[in-house]
Order: sequence, then C-alpha cells, then structure tokens
Amino acid sequence: MRPVIIGMNNPLTPRPQFALHPAPAGSAGWRLWRLLNRRTGAGPAEYCAAFDRRNLVGGAWNRLAARAAFRTMVPGLRGRTVLLLGEEVRRAAGLPRELVLPVVLDGVTYRQLPHTSGRCHWYNDPVCAELAALVLEELFQEWRRST
Repeated sequence: MRPVIIGMNNPLTPRPQFALHPAPAGSAGWRLWRLLNRRTGAGPAEYCAAFDRRNLVGGAWNRLAARAAFRTMVPGLRGRTVLLLGEEVRRAAGLPRELVLPVVLDGVTYRQLPHTSGRCHWYNDPVCAELAALVLEELFQEWRRST
C-alpha cells in the first residue's frame, strides 16, 4: 500500500486528485516533490504514483471539519504509514508533536513534518530540509519495495 500524505486543504481546487499535486510550481505539493526529487531523482509522475495524497478539507480551513474528516479516514489508514503535514493537521489528528520520528497509534504509523506551504521557515535550514527529504525518501522506498 502506498504511504499517505495528508495536508490541510488546496486553495486552488477542492478536487481530491489535486491534493498535494506537484503542480503548479511553488505549491505545497511541488515543494514535497522537489524534496523527494533531490534524494531520489523521482519525477512528478513517480511522486504521484508513490503517494496517496489527501487534504482534510476541500475549501476554507475549518478545524471542526478537519477533525471530523480525520476521524472518518482513520479506519482506512490502519496498517499504513501516514505523513501529516503541519501543526493544524497534527491537531486535527489529535497526535502529540513528534517531528520526523514515527508514532504508532491504532495500527497506523504516523510521521510528521511542518507544512510545505512556503510560509514555514523550517525548510530554509538546509539540515531541516535534508531531514524532510530523507523522510520522503524512506516513504518512497517503502512504496518501491511493495510494488
């Protein structure tokens, strides 16, 4: 099964197939793909194939809607690795803050990174960006081994 990446919402479109999509340039999905690409050379199509990309809400961000959406997702996440992007998504999931390291709860292995929206300065630190790239590479390799 593909690793799951969960973000907040897509301000460009609520269509699920475009959640964390690697286009347009500068989007959160594009930044994720670029981090993966620098470690693996994966192209946009490989990034899309490797990850089950989702957003919690399909419009303006709403914490209550995000919590409810996350609760409905959990049964389908069991046995999978899930990368949560950002503090708001972590809160919606009700998980403790634990960047990078796995947290296993109810049969789901969660990983967490700051959101890649471009407003987060965490990724400006080369060490942090490399750490995020390593997490993405690990999840990508997990997918490759399963195919």
